[in-house]
Amino acid sequence: MAAAAGAVSIPKADVAGSKDSPIVSRFAGSVIVGYARVDFGTATLPLGRYSASEPSGFADSEQAEGRVTRIAYAAPAGKSGLEVYRNFEQALRTAGFRERFACAGVDGCGGYDFSTAVLKPVLEGVRGDAAVMIETLQPINGDVRALTARLERPAGNVDVALLVSQSPREPVGVLLQVVEAKAMATGQVSVDAKAMAEGLAQAGHMALYGIRFATDSAALTADSDATLAQMTALLKAQPALKVYIVGHTDNAGTLAHNLTLSQQRAESVVRALETRGIAAARLAAKGLASYAPVASNDDEAGRARNRRVELVKQ
Repeated sequence: MAAAAGAVSIPKADVAGSKDSPIVSRFAGSVIVGYARVDFGTATLPLGRYSASEPSGFADSEQAEGRVTRIAYAAPAGKSGLEVYRNFEQALRTAGFRERFACAGVDGCGGYDFSTAVLKPVLEGVRGDAAVMIETLQPINGDVRALTARLERPAGNVDVALLVSQSPREPVGVLLQVVEAKAMATGQVSVDAKAMAEGLAQAGHMALYGIRFATDSAALTADSDATLAQMTALLKAQPALKVYIVGHTDNAGTLAHNLTLSQQRAESVVRALETRGIAAARLAAKGLASYAPVASNDDEAGRARNRRVELVKQ
């Protein structure tokens, strides 16, 4: 695809290694000029007009965590920003997305810098031609449209932030950001006995995400062994130390069920420590269900943080 005379040169092929989001496809005939995808990251969702006084650049915004895909497109020559935007808008609505914020033009979006606020944090991590993205996504004439929408689903919400822009003599630029809520992979960093001791000394308690159970069960999984071994090492190194083993759940299901489950899980950890030579008199199990969250239970990332076992100094 060749750009018009005097316009930025648009690549004819997608950026190497890039692909469309499986949730929201490209506008027909578009070329991917920028691409980034991380399994767990964060993205700023615009929920208000541009505001220079706010750190995010928006009068209202929200941080979304999960699998983040960012794709910058150049639309085919001859297409208008309005046509491209309406196609995305209709596709999202048909798929069940709920609009959370939308704006159009300099007046509607709060100024020429709205697109700059959207694009600035994106450029640092996106592979592609930065010059092409800037020329197509930061219109000098204020021809910009934006949409933030959410699809609610049991597996986790999907958030979309869309920016459609067009400068004179340039093809329409599209920035599509898709955030699929998901739990961060845990257990990738182990906590040793020394770190546990320091945590107890400083805060009196420590969350141990290396203790894991079968789904909706108090049965410890094999990958808990490393953390159990470090807990045992701590207790043997400090023979006078007594601890509570406290089980926590998210708020899925009934409170009564979660109180029972969290108690049973705490007791499972106590039994595992006893089999490793720790006296029962030094251990006490308590289940608190969802009474003491450390994050919001409104998304899977928060629920994953709330499902934990804590070591608490008596």
